[in-house]
Amino acid sequence: MKYLASLLSNIRPVRILVSIFFAAVLIFSSSVPAFAANSDVHKGVDQLPQIEDKSLETLDKPPLTLDEVTERSQGALNEVQPNAADSDKMYRNTESSPKLPIVKQAERALDKLKNG
Repeated sequence: MKYLASLLSNIRPVRILVSIFFAAVLIFSSSVPAFAANSDVHKGVDQLPQIEDKSLETLDKPPLTLDEVTERSQGALNEVQPNAADSDKMYRNTESSPKLPIVKQAERALDKLKNG
């Protein structure tokens, strides 16, 4: 019993240090979002008026056909934000080949079955 009591009294400073460490981690981890909020918030706002104008124009017109949508979005991610959606920052898996539409995949599978 004396051994257990002496062991617990020896561990007490370690417990205090561990508690202080975890308290410091909690304080610093809660302050990190405040540091991140100091970034340039006007960076994305510059393009918003143009995007809003195009969106309002689109609302006033009748629905577009698929060909019109494809023509307006040539080289961009979508028709509302032409070349402004940071496509160069997006992750692309270059190792895998582009996936074919399911119809073309089915046709190729049927051709392989027919031709052996």
